[in-house]
Amino acid sequence: MVKRFIVLGMMLPGLLLLLAGCHSDKKQADSIYEKLKKSASYERNFVANQEKLDQYKEKVASIYADLNQLELNDENRPEVKQKLKKADNYTEKQQKELRESKKNFQKAYEQSASIKENVEKIKDGGQRKQAQKLLTIMDERKKYMNTFFDDYKKQLALQGTFYENLEKFSPDELDDQIKKINGYNGKMEETIRQFNQDTKRYNREKDKYFKKAGLY
Repeated sequence: MVKRFIVLGMMLPGLLLLLAGCHSDKKQADSIYEKLKKSASYERNFVANQEKLDQYKEKVASIYADLNQLELNDENRPEVKQKLKKADNYTEKQQKELRESKKNFQKAYEQSASIKENVEKIKDGGQRKQAQKLLTIMDERKKYMNTFFDDYKKQLALQGTFYENLEKFSPDELDDQIKKINGYNGKMEETIRQFNQDTKRYNREKDKYFKKAGLY
């Protein structure tokens, strides 16, 4: 009877340690959940910025389509100038929205990356490994968006120069700039495609982690 009691006593610290580990992991999961929830609110603002950027882009494309119907001659110069002024105004709006978009994405990234301290404290190996996948995907998404923001900024700068050359009626310069602008468009579309793929992957892995942690 004494021996049996001693054996149970010897097992008790390990059992307490296991229970403490479970409690600690639940605490980390709760903290991660709250941090990612806050990150998602910043990302919704980022998505709203992107939608506005698309709207402005469509406006610029519409103005360019109108300009394409006009002959670049002195008779049409006043109308060309008027349309270019509108296009320039939309470019300024794009620049402002791009800055806001970058700011909101950075906030979302910093908030989500702050889960690293929680991930490092997770006792359960399976949960920790799953949570680490989130950090990896977050960094990949950040790289894609850095590329996107850089390319968009360069494209808008080219867009401004394009309007200047259009106003000067410099057709030789225009063809080259149109190719470059379209080149940036193609690059940005591909970047966003890859970013969206990673976003879907992130959401899947996030759900897997919270299921492992017992939150779902």
